[in-house]
Amino acid sequence: MRDEHFRIRATGALGRFQLSHLRKIGFVLVFSLVAAACGGGDDGGGGTDQAAQPAVNQVLTVGAGEDQFVREGTSANLGVQPVNANIAETLTYLTPNYEVRPMLAERWEFRAPNTWRFFLRPNVRFHDGSPLNAQAVKTTLFDRVAQQRGGGTIKAGPNSAVVVNDLTIDFTPTAPNYRVPEQVVHPSNVVYAPGTDTGNKPVGTGPFKFVEYAPKERLVVERNSDYWGEEAKLSRITYRFFPDANARRLALEAGDVDVVLGVSGPDVKGLKSRGFEVMNSPVGSYQAIYANILGGPPHDLLKEVAVRDAINLAIDRRQLVEGVLEGQATADQTMIPPQALGRYRNKITGTPFDQNRARSVLDAAGWRPGADGIREKNGRKLTLQLISGFGGAEVHKPVPTYLQSELRKVGIGIDIVERPDSASYQSLIDSGSGDLFLERGSQNDANVGFLPTLLFYTGGSGASAQYTKLFAPGPRFDEILTPAVTEPDADKTQSIVADAMHQLIDVDKVVIPLAGLFQMYGMKKTVQGFTPHPSTISLRWDTVSVGTGR
Repeated sequence: MRDEHFRIRATGALGRFQLSHLRKIGFVLVFSLVAAACGGGDDGGGGTDQAAQPAVNQVLTVGAGEDQFVREGTSANLGVQPVNANIAETLTYLTPNYEVRPMLAERWEFRAPNTWRFFLRPNVRFHDGSPLNAQAVKTTLFDRVAQQRGGGTIKAGPNSAVVVNDLTIDFTPTAPNYRVPEQVVHPSNVVYAPGTDTGNKPVGTGPFKFVEYAPKERLVVERNSDYWGEEAKLSRITYRFFPDANARRLALEAGDVDVVLGVSGPDVKGLKSRGFEVMNSPVGSYQAIYANILGGPPHDLLKEVAVRDAINLAIDRRQLVEGVLEGQATADQTMIPPQALGRYRNKITGTPFDQNRARSVLDAAGWRPGADGIREKNGRKLTLQLISGFGGAEVHKPVPTYLQSELRKVGIGIDIVERPDSASYQSLIDSGSGDLFLERGSQNDANVGFLPTLLFYTGGSGASAQYTKLFAPGPRFDEILTPAVTEPDADKTQSIVADAMHQLIDVDKVVIPLAGLFQMYGMKKTVQGFTPHPSTISLRWDTVSVGTGR
């Protein structure tokens, strides 16, 4: 979920929910039904041509990354995250352009002072034949999330959901929250059939039904012929798990899979030269370093803002993007997709590349070059541990060695500590063991304040205690960000979050952004109808088909 840090089609409804239209607390958001099938094409809403008939025996094999499904507890999410097999669905959907569309909810309205009323789509059935109704949404969405720590991002409590009638439900967060429709797009907020074993045999409303799961090996789904929307073109999808990016690429080249999720930059040219298609989404992810500013010895060197400033100045992001990442990224210095910040994206200025200035900053702070070139002060060397990384060390290569080389030029030593998976990486955060933490994160919902609130805010919003223990910038950041949750005007919310990001990145320099990342997908030329999404867990597979050719 952040995608991963803590983490979608509106067939039959195309009325766009523009975030910029949220102007007043008493507003009503109504979406017109303007087509019998969901809009497709560039908006990525998962639409299909009504005249198209599902193929009888179209099968697809997808090469996915690490199997990180949660199997137990209220957060159990087999088939949802990190691979969304379209078994279960959410009330609202996140488009590739970070707009919110209807899905299981046809429309919704805000009722002051703090209640959201959702109007459910009629005539929808779960895979077991039971009807989608307000009681099912209450039990399997809102009541389930209420049992999670902090009530999830939506701040659900045990009495938050009230059934109004069979197709209408009210949701009142435990604290003021005007971002609920933007947050329930996240697949952690899917709706299940009552009684579903969500860790072993999920039953949802989606275009595909659960068939089989072999941990660490495969997940198999088949077409739901009774789907409420346009029937999927594929009859069966098998997701195979390859934690290693090279193994995924080789599986594609060998013909063992048809699509791979997460193509690394250096592999793009090679795949294209071999006749494969590589598609990239808009920027929706980022690669960044988080500085441990609250650690104790020996991990207390980054309490000095001068050291954090020098690290920023020493990194040539343009070379990182064009050389190391093979041009498959942007040099954006933010951890929120620029398009999500709208016209306020330029409030975050970033840090220019200037290694001479980095040396001067360190000189002024009393850090002097030692005999080996690594700076020293008060008997301590300026050597930092770089922990790689969230999502597993493999996805970050060769960035850590590039950073090590660049920082060495200004007298900062880097010891690289690789962690094979997110869990072992998280354990070092939990123990405070490390100085610089390298992450790849994603914006997986439409709430522009999701990531900074989740990771760095200490204002009681259900943020990650482990992260705030090391990385929380402090009172000024909290003061700036606090109004974002309760501001009804989306334009003002973008401005507030941009100000908070300016404080976090430009002033406090707790987050050191490296690059804005595309999600890149490799596939055979025979795969058709695939829409790349900046949030991998929001991919829709019902428009995909397999044609003829290679």
